[in-house]
Amino acid sequence: MSGAVEAEGSIGAGISAEVFESLRQAFVDFQVRSEKLERAYGAMQEEFKKVNLELDRKNLALEDSLAKQEKVETYLDSILQAMDNGVVGVDTEGVITHFNTAAALITGFESQTVQGNRYSDVFADKKEESAILSTLKNGNEIKRDERILWTKSNQPVPIRYHTAVLKDRSGRKLGAVEIFSDMSRVKALEKEMHQAKTMAALGEMSATVAHEIRNPLGAMGVWAGLLERDMEQSDPRRKTLGRITEGISKLNKIVSNLLVYTRPMASEFRKVPLYMMLEEIVDFTQIEIERLGRDITVEKKFSGFEELHVLVDPEKINQAVINLCLNAVQAMEEGGTLSVEIEKDAGESRYISFSVCDTGSGISKENLSKIFDPFFTTKEDGTGLGLAIVKKIIESHGGLIDIKSERGKGTRIRAFLPAA
Repeated sequence: MSGAVEAEGSIGAGISAEVFESLRQAFVDFQVRSEKLERAYGAMQEEFKKVNLELDRKNLALEDSLAKQEKVETYLDSILQAMDNGVVGVDTEGVITHFNTAAALITGFESQTVQGNRYSDVFADKKEESAILSTLKNGNEIKRDERILWTKSNQPVPIRYHTAVLKDRSGRKLGAVEIFSDMSRVKALEKEMHQAKTMAALGEMSATVAHEIRNPLGAMGVWAGLLERDMEQSDPRRKTLGRITEGISKLNKIVSNLLVYTRPMASEFRKVPLYMMLEEIVDFTQIEIERLGRDITVEKKFSGFEELHVLVDPEKINQAVINLCLNAVQAMEEGGTLSVEIEKDAGESRYISFSVCDTGSGISKENLSKIFDPFFTTKEDGTGLGLAIVKKIIESHGGLIDIKSERGKGTRIRAFLPAA
C-alpha cells in the first residue's frame, strides 16, 4: 500500500496522466508521419532517379541528333562546294549567307570576305536591281535566264542563272538563292559553230567563184604572155604589162589560198623526222632573206632531237612552217633574229612541239586574238589567209598552235604535232 501511495505521489509531482497520454499519442503520430515522410522521400528519390535517367537518355538522343544534323550540314555543304554552278544565298535583309567555291571562281570574290556583307554592297549594279534581290523583294522567281555578271576585276562574264525564294516548312520566308553557271565556253563554242557554218557556206561559194575567176584569169595570163612576146625589150609598155602579170599572179594566189582554206583537207600521214623538215625550210628561208637583202640572223635550235619523229603530211607541214618563217621575216624589216627551235620538253608527252620566234615589230593585244581569223591582216598587201591556213593545217593533224607576242619585242608561235 505504501508503494501505491508513492507512485501516485510521483505522478502528481510530475505530469498528469492526460498530459502523458497526449505526449505519447503525439509521439506515435510523429512516428507515423516520419514513416510517411520517409516513404515519400524514398519514392521521390526513385522518381528523381527515373527523371535523371530520362534526362540522360534525352541528352544522348539530343547529342546524337545534333551529331546527325552536323553530319547532314557537312554533307550538304560538301555538295554545295563541289558544284560547278555558283550558288549565292541571302537572308531576308539581303545579307549574303552562302557563297560556294564555284561562285568565288566565277566572280573573283573570296567566300570569307563576301559572307556577312550585304549583296548590294558586294555586287553593286548601277544599271538595274540584281535578280536575287528582286526575287527577295517581290517573290518573283526567275527560271533559266541569261545576263552579264561583272567580276571583281570588272570583267564581263556571260552567265545562265535562276533564282528562288527560300522558305521554311511553315512557309515563312528565310531569304533567296541564285544559282548561276559560266557560259563563256558555251558562247565560244557557239561562236566557233557560227564561224564553221560561215566557212562551210564560204567554201561552197568560193569553189564556184574560184572557177568563175580562174577562167578569165587564165585567159588574161595567156594574152599577157602573148603581148610580152611580141614586144621589144626596150618597149616601155613591158613595165605596165609586168604589173598586169604580177596582179594576175596575185589574184591566182588569193583564189588558191581561199580554196585551200575552205575545202576539206585530205592528208597522207607519214612518220617523218621533225628536225629534217625544219632544216630544209630554214635553209630555204635563208635564201629568201639573202634575196630580200635583210639583216636577219637565223638560229637553228634543234640539234640533239634527231630521233624525234612526227606523224604528218610533210608537204602540208612544210607549207605551214614556210608561212610562219616568211611572216617572221616580213615582221623584221629593220633586221633581227629568226629562231626555229624544237622545244626541250618535246617527247615527254604524245606531242612534239616546235616554235618560230622573231624579234620584229610584234602584235598588239587587240589584234592578237584575231590573228588566226581568216581575212584578218595588218599588212597593206596581205590577204589574211596565211596564218588561218597554218592553223587549219596544224589542227587537221590533230595538233595545236599558240601565239605570244608583245608590241615592239617580237612574236613566238608554237606548234604541237602528234609524236610518231
